[in-house]
Formats: sequence, structure tokens, C-alpha cells
Amino acid sequence: MTNFWLAIDHADDALFRTPDSSDIRPGILDLVADTPGWGIVVRPAQGHGDVRRELACAGLPDIDAVDELVVPERSTDAVKVGFDDRQAACAPMALAILERLPGYDRVFLEPYCTTPGCLDDLARLATRSRCGGIVLKLKVNDEGLAAIDRADIARASWVARSDGMGWDDFSGRLPQVRALGASGVMVGRAVWGDTGEAGQDVRLKTIGERMHTIERIFA
Repeated sequence: MTNFWLAIDHADDALFRTPDSSDIRPGILDLVADTPGWGIVVRPAQGHGDVRRELACAGLPDIDAVDELVVPERSTDAVKVGFDDRQAACAPMALAILERLPGYDRVFLEPYCTTPGCLDDLARLATRSRCGGIVLKLKVNDEGLAAIDRADIARASWVARSDGMGWDDFSGRLPQVRALGASGVMVGRAVWGDTGEAGQDVRLKTIGERMHTIERIFA
């Protein structure tokens, strides 16, 4: 199963437009479908083109409470949800989320908390046999890397998120991210967000090159 994911789920639609108003998302879907080892994160109603179901992930809206979780009609084998429980520890909320998302091969949990204790608890949850298929999607900004370094998440599967970073900053951190135990990335705007002034062919070429750069770092 892949741990390289390109996310096009929650961004402003205008960011995918070229100067001539073409939408590059169909091209991104084709690029991912043609690039072995990569999957796509899409809005549940967006569709995933020719990307195989097992390489498609439904990106759900971020939530602050479990009752906000909207469970879509299932069209992918993976699902991702970001959450921030400001009132309590993260693990109980994560467990409640998992109970509402049965049957997925993989659930990507994206905590907005960077408390090492919470990351420890989430890692333990992720490695329980009855909760198989859990992958943590973690911040790798300075705060996030410091928390990951202090936390005990060695046995958990986790991928890096860019969290608003540009390509140079994000890609420059990936060797450290890999050394800390990440198995891959789930990344969006750091890969395609700064290509907006170019035409579609140039944007897609740049995106493809960056995907291959990520592959080489994790090879």
C-alpha cells in the first residue's frame, strides 16, 4: 500500500486554475494514475478519475467534535480526517472517529495537537491490532518535528503533512522526517500551490518532478 499521497481535497478551487482558467485537477488525477506508488486525496463527492479505488482517499472536513463528522457514501478504500479536541485528550476522540468509520482499509488521522503525550497515546491506538490500518498524518514544522522527536511513535505508521509550508521548506525537511520514522507524505499545496502563474503543462511537469523528488528522498 502506498504512503505517498497528493492532496487536492480542501483547497480553494481558484488555486487549481491556470491563467487561461483551465482546471489542472483532471491533469493531476491522470498524473497520479500514471505514477506508480502514489495515491490521491479528494473530496468525497469529487471523484478520483482513473486512480484505482485502493489508491484514493476521501478527505473529510476537519472537525472539533465527533458529532461534526460527516460520513460519506464510501467510494474509496481510505479516508482522512483532521481533528482538534480542545477539551480533552486526542486519543478518545480518535477512537470515537474510528468507530464511525468502519470498513476502510486505512484511516488517516490528522491531529492538530502537537503535545508529545497525545502523540504517544495516538501511536498506541494506531498499533492496536483491533484498530488496524491507522496512519497518523503529522505536522513537520518546527513545533511538529520537536514533538515527534520527543514522542514515542516508533511503532506507529505516520506520514508528513506540509501544513502551509512552501516546497523548498517542506522538501528540505524530508530527510529529517524520514530519519524520524515517517513512511511517506500526504501533501498538497507544498507540491502544487506555488505553480499557479504557469500554464497547465508547466504546472503538471513541476508537480511530477516534485513527486519524484519525494520518492528519491524516501528510497
